[in-house]
Amino acid sequence: MDTIKKLIKDKGQRFTSQKKEILCALQQKPQTVLEIYKAVNSKKNSMDKTTVYRILTNFLDLGIVNKVQLNDKEARFELSNRKHHHHLVCEDCGNIENIQLPEDTLLKVVKKKSDFKIKSHSLEFFGVCKHCQ
Repeated sequence: MDTIKKLIKDKGQRFTSQKKEILCALQQKPQTVLEIYKAVNSKKNSMDKTTVYRILTNFLDLGIVNKVQLNDKEARFELSNRKHHHHLVCEDCGNIENIQLPEDTLLKVVKKKSDFKIKSHSLEFFGVCKHCQ
């Protein structure tokens, strides 16, 4: 959190309690604006959706968060300071887990079979989590 706080201040912006609350909400998993809104308002704070959108847009511009599109086409946001990972999405309860995979072999196969220059990628697995099985 200190690194993010410094980045925000270095850009000449204030590190407000609202920004801190949104960052805390994003610690667990990729979340929609509505999920973030509910998380920050479940505490003593009160923040409207416009403020959540504005802060998330600012965080995107600063490279603090990434936007993730999963199978349901709803935009989610996650902290960008994590190691590269993929997602496991439960189709029953909607839970999202991060998973890190050794992907060197897969990327080598893609490179060998295509002239496509990969800049980035994402990979999601959809199924049923242990809790819903």
